[in-house]
Amino acid sequence: MPHLLSIEDYRKAALRRLPRLVSDYVEGGAETEFTVAENRRAYEAVTLRPRGGMDPSGVDIRTTVLGTELSMPILLAPCGMSRIVNPGGDLAGARAASKAGTIFVQSTMSGHPVEEVVAGGNGFPVWYQLYRIGPQAWAQRAVERARDAGAAALVITFDTSGGSLRERDRRSGGMSLLGTLKPSVAPKAAKLALTPRWLVEHVRDGVYPHLANVIEEDGSTRILGRGASGPSGLTWQDLEWVRRVWPGPIVIKGIQTPGDALRAIEEGAAAVVISNHGGRQLDTAEATLRSLPEVVDAVGDRCEVLVDGGVRSGTDVLKALSLGARAVLVGRPWLYGLAIGGEAGVDGVIKTLSDGVRRNMVLLGAKKVSELDRSYVRVPPDWLAY
Repeated sequence: MPHLLSIEDYRKAALRRLPRLVSDYVEGGAETEFTVAENRRAYEAVTLRPRGGMDPSGVDIRTTVLGTELSMPILLAPCGMSRIVNPGGDLAGARAASKAGTIFVQSTMSGHPVEEVVAGGNGFPVWYQLYRIGPQAWAQRAVERARDAGAAALVITFDTSGGSLRERDRRSGGMSLLGTLKPSVAPKAAKLALTPRWLVEHVRDGVYPHLANVIEEDGSTRILGRGASGPSGLTWQDLEWVRRVWPGPIVIKGIQTPGDALRAIEEGAAAVVISNHGGRQLDTAEATLRSLPEVVDAVGDRCEVLVDGGVRSGTDVLKALSLGARAVLVGRPWLYGLAIGGEAGVDGVIKTLSDGVRRNMVLLGAKKVSELDRSYVRVPPDWLAY
């Protein structure tokens, strides 16, 4: 896909490819979508401070995350319902991440079984992200299933204690349409004919979302079918039973304050992800990049700190690393690639981002990502006044 030079190019192509109800689900956020935009504005507010006269040879963008050597400091974030974007869904994402030498994080709300996605990693680590949907017994079965499938880490999302109002998605009726065939959604369903390629693919794939990891014994799905109540977050108290069931590393995602990061360490987290759910939960929450320095300073070297939300380029990655992140996670970007080309599209997005990191490392005058620190960036003065 040589004509797609940036993540914004992939985004525009994806929006042309997807029906409105799906693109609204991918792009949308909570209420006014202030935080969606704020995540991007934060990266735009930080500038890079290059070092001149450096030898451009031998630039190395590899890093390690939880002891795994990665070819780049970029992971693919969990994105629920990815199979409505393209039938390849999380399986395409895991395969692309594995080929690129990085980690894929599967969502509880994935369209493919965890066993299939872990196998799709071809021996490269796949992490499993957990929502608590329903009683503890259900969540415990989900953890046991991910463990038995060979998932390398458990990512517990802590920012979904309640459902948010995603106005854009509600207005388009996307999730209602994809979960029911009630007469009331017929006018919206007719609009799917405006994207015939997408429609043909999804008719062949069965139309409905495949939520293979939230299937009840009677065959219904807990999130969309009978008894649906939406995801609810796990609590600090839940970590006690999680630790008994899960033998591997635990990552807490949805951390936005130093206090929560320190609590996560006390509870045994090997890493935290500074995340506001891509602006899809609490509207007007602080941008994740802005929260990053404060959390990094609080935890020191006691756990690894990752960050997501708003990353769209190699320079964005460099800014996050300079402010203390071990690596970044990207969500919407890999969905854009998935939308226009399935696995090959995800390959293209990963290459666009990794090439951008490498190219701009040369221009920044750094040899290794481990060299990056705050001397390579300038941030608004109030960011560090905490």
